Amino acid sequence: MGTWDVGLFDNDTAADFGGTLDDAAEAERPGLVRDALVRVLDAEDPLDQHLAVEAVAAAALVAAQGPGGRPVTSPYGPDLPVPELPAGLRDLAVRALDRVAAEPSELRELWAETVEYPRWLRGLDRLRRVLAFPAPQPVARSWARIDAWTRRHAPASYALLAPPADPVEVEAAQDAMGVRFPADLLESLACHDGITQWANLLPGQPPMSVAGMLAHWRMCVEIAGDDPDLTQPHGDGEDDEPWWHPQWIPWAQSDGDSQVIDMREGPGRGRLGTASHDETGHFGDGWPSLAVYLTAVADALDQGTEADEMTPYLTPQGELWWDSPGETELNGEPLTPAPAAGGASGRG
Repeated sequence: MGTWDVGLFDNDTAADFGGTLDDAAEAERPGLVRDALVRVLDAEDPLDQHLAVEAVAAAALVAAQGPGGRPVTSPYGPDLPVPELPAGLRDLAVRALDRVAAEPSELRELWAETVEYPRWLRGLDRLRRVLAFPAPQPVARSWARIDAWTRRHAPASYALLAPPADPVEVEAAQDAMGVRFPADLLESLACHDGITQWANLLPGQPPMSVAGMLAHWRMCVEIAGDDPDLTQPHGDGEDDEPWWHPQWIPWAQSDGDSQVIDMREGPGRGRLGTASHDETGHFGDGWPSLAVYLTAVADALDQGTEADEMTPYLTPQGELWWDSPGETELNGEPLTPAPAAGGASGRG
């Protein structure tokens, strides 16, 4: 297999797969994508490298059609569009990627012998993460589910949710920042103007009030100033970011580290990332939008599952607490796994 880079289509087998899709009738292309994924799951050990490469390419095409997916723009990928793929292929693609990355896999073994192995693994991890994003619900619906769950199971946390933000204050903050807030942030603020005091209410940083968002934004803009070490990306890769950018909206914050919404022009507009107080910004393990993030949080509470690699628990004081899976105590007191809503997702 001729390989010239770590891109998902940067090898002969993947490029041939793209050509096969172009040669097929439009109605046949979804079936070819599915077949590439199924062949990996049905294969005997060790997994053949060519089957693995086709499955990774197919997973990239599936991911491109979902939340946070990036279009396949490689010149070695298919030139013709792939019709809308069934939603069920997302789970199939995740399972196929897990099979490719597990042992025994010829493709994994080949990459493990190169200096690009960590970069190849990061590409698979990012692709898998995108495939696992839920389809976003309206933000108001996600907050209604979070509210209902905390009201029932964590009343101490529910009591800390602030009422809706003042629309006049929201408009003034946008004018001061020179950035228009995305629709999902406006919808979130119309539900809650952050929380009234610090609480571990979300798997990431706790949401701020409009006043808090503006104050944190002003502080970061003032610190960054015109210093190129803080305002310019470090490196020239697609994941290299500055310490701060004035078109980042800090919507959640704790100990100086903020979860920001990127409002720069481009395909990443509206995505969530992290701006740490002592590191550059980072979006590689973020979320495609606030709407997707809050949907995942609501799903995790309703289903008793993880969100952002964190699990919901309850403290003896009736508080919601997010922590790593498998934790049993906090400061010497027991943590109880948060109860699921009887298997219902609340998505109705």
